[in-house]
Amino acid sequence: MSLDAATLAAFTAGVVVIVLLPGANSLYVATSALRAGTRAGFRAMLGVFLGDAVLMVLAVLSAQALSASPVVFTALTWAGALYLCWLAIGLVRSAVARIRARMARRAEPAATENPTHPPTAPNPIIAHPRLAPFRTALVTSLLNPKAILFFASFFVQFIDPASPTPLGDLLAMMLILEAISGLYLTAVVLLGARIGRRVQPHGWPAIVGTLVAAAAFVALAVRVVLP
Repeated sequence: MSLDAATLAAFTAGVVVIVLLPGANSLYVATSALRAGTRAGFRAMLGVFLGDAVLMVLAVLSAQALSASPVVFTALTWAGALYLCWLAIGLVRSAVARIRARMARRAEPAATENPTHPPTAPNPIIAHPRLAPFRTALVTSLLNPKAILFFASFFVQFIDPASPTPLGDLLAMMLILEAISGLYLTAVVLLGARIGRRVQPHGWPAIVGTLVAAAAFVALAVRVVLP
């Protein structure tokens, strides 16, 4: 490996900064852990890992292609923004479902007292919304404008085509980035799952939290498309 200690230190510092900045990936991982626990959170984290690995390899293969093609980068940016909005719509629908389930639960005592209206069985789809955290996180990562810009500009600067061990350099940087990202996202998952266990699924804190996450996704979408 031809990367010296100073280069690795500069790369690591840049990775720490970009990983700690709030973004779509960490927000979705936190949301998954809050809504469905540690397993869903870690599946989402694996999706982010795979998406980042794919982006790193593509960045190296394409070199400065994205930077040299504003049209392509703009298209990817808008695709990412639209996908974030789509995720926000899904969260709003989940919050509405939780509100309806809460209202149905409150109506159950009255329905029990009235024999002509038997209690309504809880809807399993509403009680346990179907999630695909790995697939959704993978797509979120691949369409994340912040990650695309990072890999297409900062990451490739540390790839030396004349290096005697370019593959070793790439693997070393990938391991550094994934390790730092893994530590950060693990903390996000554990904290999110802990908070989620303390919050009732149909309680107002969970509903408000879901709507706040939806608003955050929309805010991210607006931020990435505005100059």
